[in-house]
Amino acid sequence: MKCTILHDLPGRLRVHLCCGRMTLSQADVLEYYLRAQDGVQAVKVYDRTQDAVVLYEAERGNIIRALAQFSFAKAEAMELVPEHTSRALNREFEDKLAVAVMRRCISKLFLPAPITTALAVFRSVKYIREGLSALWHGKLSVAVLDAAAVSVSMLRGDFATAASVMFMLHLGEILEEWTHKKSVADLASAMSLRVDSVWQQVNGTEVLTKITDVKPGDRIVIRTGGMIPLDGRVVEGEAMVNQSSLTGESMPVAKHPGSPVYAGTVAEEGECVISVEKSSGSGRYDRVVRMIEESEKLKSIAEDKASRMADRLVPYTLGGTALTYLLTRNVTKMLSVLMVDFSCALKLAIPIAVLSAMRESSGYHISVKGGRFLEAVAKADTIVFDKTGTLTQNKMTVVEHTGPLPLLAAAMTLSLAACGDKPSATVDAEGLGKALAERVQFDSTMSAIDAGDYLELPEGSSAAAYMSDGSTMEEIFVVSCKDKTDASAVKIAMQELLDSQTQEAGRYQPEEAERLNNAVFATYGTCVVLCVTSDTDTANAVIKEYVG
Repeated sequence: MKCTILHDLPGRLRVHLCCGRMTLSQADVLEYYLRAQDGVQAVKVYDRTQDAVVLYEAERGNIIRALAQFSFAKAEAMELVPEHTSRALNREFEDKLAVAVMRRCISKLFLPAPITTALAVFRSVKYIREGLSALWHGKLSVAVLDAAAVSVSMLRGDFATAASVMFMLHLGEILEEWTHKKSVADLASAMSLRVDSVWQQVNGTEVLTKITDVKPGDRIVIRTGGMIPLDGRVVEGEAMVNQSSLTGESMPVAKHPGSPVYAGTVAEEGECVISVEKSSGSGRYDRVVRMIEESEKLKSIAEDKASRMADRLVPYTLGGTALTYLLTRNVTKMLSVLMVDFSCALKLAIPIAVLSAMRESSGYHISVKGGRFLEAVAKADTIVFDKTGTLTQNKMTVVEHTGPLPLLAAAMTLSLAACGDKPSATVDAEGLGKALAERVQFDSTMSAIDAGDYLELPEGSSAAAYMSDGSTMEEIFVVSCKDKTDASAVKIAMQELLDSQTQEAGRYQPEEAERLNNAVFATYGTCVVLCVTSDTDTANAVIKEYVG
């Protein structure tokens, strides 16, 4: 896209896009496109002026090329923009502030006194009603102070002062609501899901589909360890689902056909088919927003103290107002005491600080459900972690072994048998292949090869392969498939490869044929392993370590 450089400093560039009018969504597209460029530190886009400010640490030419290649259509197709951004929210409250200020200016400059007086009386009804309601319920709150300041000014016939007080109160309400909603929106966006695609069941087959293309009524397949990306209901299979991201309960819940499931939860065990009830963006985000709003009720001790202190200050403020009038007999000075009140600051500052802390925590993948829990963590002297998936990633390696290798292999086999006949459904193919190449005593060094050159690999599978650099026939193939059907197909292909190699070696090298016949060749869950070596004991031990 054609751009004009308005300002250029080392590491900072301000450009104007020659695109005419820019919508809010287009501004988001440009901002996230530039953020995705290597070396870009920060981006700010001004949609009203079609300008963009880029802070970068890469080569200046790379930024210029990225701007030259930019187009809204191509950038939108890249799907870089999250479902919810704060740009529209900011624009809404910017417009509210602008309208409030313009109305005030027009009222002061152009409207006659009778009309401004009538407007002041009309607007005062809201504040006086809130103050009387607080008194009716026996509360001396900030609303009472506001109502007193407005009422006294109007009783004195000083409608200009009353209008000024109500204008400042209105601006404060807008800023408070803006700050609160933006904090909640930013936190909810940070805690929302980042799932790009799912396996959709179509006519008995599974198709990898973009999450945005899934509609209510479609069926998606969730397997062990998979995150449920959309709200729905189980129609086939059974699974144990961890719902701690929404409920805080760490114990998994059994889900059967007919059970509801929610976006953001994880299937810890089992496999199921889900009928989608809510499309992407309509469930998880709104639920997170509600969770945050509910969490604000779980106030910390500091928040409770600030809230109570703010209400306790009201009688002192009213007393100070009365004392000022008794000592000075000056109504203006009396009103100034009502105006200078710190209750609002106390009530606003700490909740916003808590929301900011929750947002900062979410950036480190920590979900905090209220200020009360932040204070509890500050007092903790012992923290208990769930090891697997938190401190470790289920990718174990043998660091040291003692005793004969056959005994180690036998011990690993017994360990696997003790765990039952359900090995891990998913195996790190690359990690297992590398471990075999490093720890098994091959006759020569092993070099990585492309498994796809020797086997037909199903879509969605991962593979690792190594082959001997010497004259002996030694090799490793590890293929991790998405389901047992693909694993069966890969096993057949491996068997055919092994048979053909055995027949070929049998003609010229009988000892090689014997090595091939003794190869480690087995299926573990959805992982198929072929390891040709004389050191079968160590190979078995390494494999059992990974799948057991």
